[in-house]
Amino acid sequence: MGINPREVKRMLKRFGIQDLNLEEVNNVTKVVIYLGDGSTIEINKPMVARMKIQGLSIYQVQASDSDIKVVKPQPTMQQPRTSLIIQQPQQATVAKAPQQYEPSEDDIRLVMEETGCTREEAIKALKETNGDIAEAIIRVQSQRGSK
Repeated sequence: MGINPREVKRMLKRFGIQDLNLEEVNNVTKVVIYLGDGSTIEINKPMVARMKIQGLSIYQVQASDSDIKVVKPQPTMQQPRTSLIIQQPQQATVAKAPQQYEPSEDDIRLVMEETGCTREEAIKALKETNGDIAEAIIRVQSQRGSK
C-alpha cells in the first residue's frame, strides 16, 4: 500500500535533498478531513508520514481505496471550514491524581484560527475537553451556532 517513507527519503536523497526530517507517524487508526461544504473524508488504517521542512510540517497520508469513505453533511449541521484531524489509539492509563490541564499557545491559536473565537473561548473549550483540540473546535462551533 503506497510508498514507504524510507523509500521516499532514499529517493529524495538521490535528488540531493538531504535534510528532509521524514518520520513515520505510528499507531494512526483514522484520519478525518473536514471539507468546507460540511462533508468529511474518513480514512481508516492509513499510513502517515511527516516531513519537516523549514519550520513547516507536511503530512503524507496513504490508504487503500477500500479504507476511504466520503460522508456527506447532515442538513442540520453547521458547516465547518476545511481541517484535518489525525486520530491515534488511546493509551492505557494508570490511575493518577487528576492534573489541571493548561493549553499551549499553539493549541489556543489553532482553536482560535479554526473557529474565529476569542482567546478566552478557546482556553475555556480546551480546558473543558482536557486538551482535545478537535472536540474543543466542535464545542466552540456548536456554541456559536446556538447563539
